Amino acid sequence: MSRLFWVLLLIPMVAFSSEVQIQPEATPSLPSVPARFTFLKTSWLQDLAERFSNDIDVLSLEFSSILGGWSRQPLFFAITPAKLLLLVLILTVGFALAGLVRLFILKNYSLNRFKPTTGRFWRDGILFALRRALSGLFIFTGAFFASVPLLPHIGLALGGFPTFAIAAKVAHLGLFATGIGFCLRIVRLVRQWLNDFVNRPSVRWYYSAFPVVGEALFYNLVLFACWTTIYILDLPNPIERAGFKMVSIASIIVNILLLIRSVLAVEAMMTSRSEMLKYDAYKKRRMETSVQLIRRLLVFILVVVGIAATLMNIKEVRQLGAGLLASAGVAGVIAGLAAQKSLSTIIAGLQIAIMQPMRIDDVVIVEGEWGTIEEITLTYVVIRVWDQRRLVVPITYFLEKAFQNWTRNSSDLIGVVFFYADFFIPVQEVRAEAQRIVEASTRWDKRVFVVQVTDFRSDCVEIRILASAENSPTLFDLRCEIREKILLFLQNQYPGSFPRVRTALTRLGDKDSERRTPNAER
Repeated sequence: MSRLFWVLLLIPMVAFSSEVQIQPEATPSLPSVPARFTFLKTSWLQDLAERFSNDIDVLSLEFSSILGGWSRQPLFFAITPAKLLLLVLILTVGFALAGLVRLFILKNYSLNRFKPTTGRFWRDGILFALRRALSGLFIFTGAFFASVPLLPHIGLALGGFPTFAIAAKVAHLGLFATGIGFCLRIVRLVRQWLNDFVNRPSVRWYYSAFPVVGEALFYNLVLFACWTTIYILDLPNPIERAGFKMVSIASIIVNILLLIRSVLAVEAMMTSRSEMLKYDAYKKRRMETSVQLIRRLLVFILVVVGIAATLMNIKEVRQLGAGLLASAGVAGVIAGLAAQKSLSTIIAGLQIAIMQPMRIDDVVIVEGEWGTIEEITLTYVVIRVWDQRRLVVPITYFLEKAFQNWTRNSSDLIGVVFFYADFFIPVQEVRAEAQRIVEASTRWDKRVFVVQVTDFRSDCVEIRILASAENSPTLFDLRCEIREKILLFLQNQYPGSFPRVRTALTRLGDKDSERRTPNAER
């Protein structure tokens, strides 16, 4: 193999230093670019291929003088056996170099899969990508230079077809594909390394953004490969412009989607950070409300910008939009006035995000309905009512009207239980029984308990019991429990203490009857 390699290197030197000037095979010269292929441009690789073809013609004549006259007899397309043997030799050298590279790299490369956390992961991954790239490079180069001497014969057989120009384009694409293949394997290695951060036991709050970085590298590398491929092909202008425009539109769409993924990743990062820092429920809900509103706003802006940028790449749509703006100014003003309500709603959503009069999972009373904030958007708020109904309220409602927020700073509340009894009810016994009921209940949070007589009425007294609980649902159940057990206590112990209506009948005196008698007679 080494001798074959040195022979391949020494043959051109012998040809250039030969004193005997042997003319190459009689092959008419072909124009670099025929008239019907004006879009094909000459390149350095095409010039190299043409010079190498001439050198092979000289070498084949020298080689045929060694082999004998049989090697000068044309086989097909005026190709001689001597030239075919040289081409096979060149192709063999290409495969030999590829085999040497694979053999050398396999000494340091392990076929086992290693985790991204180990040092061998990077070494083996880079060596694997390098082995594939170098093997492909040598094989493709050998095949290209082995086929170059046949191109003049094929071009003549096809009537002046620009074989060198087309082969140069194919060579450009092949070399570029080899480089892109190497870069894609490295990017895949980086993606695997970045994705592994999410699956690690000790996950940090910013790890959720790493997969998006890997996807951005991969897709933008693919778009770059498409863009460069169109540039290398050097197609006719209409096709080239259409190709560049398609890649540009695809680039806008892909990067807008990646930016949206980045926004979602940042939202996940903030949520993960709040869990790691162990925020209390109210601070966590405040943060989630702001993040959700800002995320929806950014996604909306990115979608609008993406659509606008896509339309700007289409000339016909861009001209149509310019014509509409120029000839329909009044319509634009009307549209602006019509959008005023929507803009004010969006601004109201931003104010809600900044001031936060309510947050996700806050307990509120809106329009007489008790419920929990389920969703906050830029235009409306969804409230989950206690009976599983959904109340959808415009976002401006919470800036223009008053509403109750039972969990603004804390969820603990004080509940009130009123009941009415007769004037002879034993208040101390009722207070002791109410205290026993509240202290025995698991719903009481041991903060507030009071029993007071708060009012006298014409037929009864008003007694108020105050008790506290950690949240509104628990407080509601505690108030119901107190009412029920106080009612049973009064029924069993003091049934006569319920409110009653008293009437008193009195007899009129004699003087009063004498006064009323004349009047009655009259």
